[in-house]
Amino acid sequence: MKALFNITCGILLLMTSLVNSTHGQSCIGIRAGVMSSKQEVQNGDITDDYASKLGADIALVADFRMGLISISPEFHWLQKGGKIEDLNGTVGDVSRTFNYLEIPVLVKLNFGKSAGFFLFGGPSVGYLLNGTDKDMDGQTNDIDLDFYKRAEFGAHVGGGIGLGPIKLDVRYIFGLTDIFDDSQDIQITNSSLGAGVSFMF
Repeated sequence: MKALFNITCGILLLMTSLVNSTHGQSCIGIRAGVMSSKQEVQNGDITDDYASKLGADIALVADFRMGLISISPEFHWLQKGGKIEDLNGTVGDVSRTFNYLEIPVLVKLNFGKSAGFFLFGGPSVGYLLNGTDKDMDGQTNDIDLDFYKRAEFGAHVGGGIGLGPIKLDVRYIFGLTDIFDDSQDIQITNSSLGAGVSFMF
């Protein structure tokens, strides 16, 4: 956890120093959004999709513009997971929430200056912080992370519109790696559809 804190501080300092060194072409901002996430579970030849669940997505974002193209590293706290419907027919729906720190590095194509639209895509790496199960009665239990891999690699793709310092975007986030660590027969991958608004300064 100390190493994670040091990495986080280093990323924030690097983003701030890059913005200061390229003043007038770059900006930094805060993004708030919501995600609809689900998990795909593959057990041998059988594939099961959990139902979607809503989660939060809060991020510090930066944009280093070079003409039509910009590089945009982001630092997210976000909630992934899914909903298991009517588990074993006895306990009803169970909602699983996995809290991640995630860093995508996006390449953007910008069309327009202060107002316009943009497309983006790029790789991401996430770190699993913790997780909870919540049943239909509102009871919560911590998920045992010994059964899950802490690191996840994925990608973000999407687009949006910019209106001065305000940017609205929609993105699809998909996991490229298996997050389950207890069996070679079972594989679990995350996917999310998210939308958010950023204020840049």
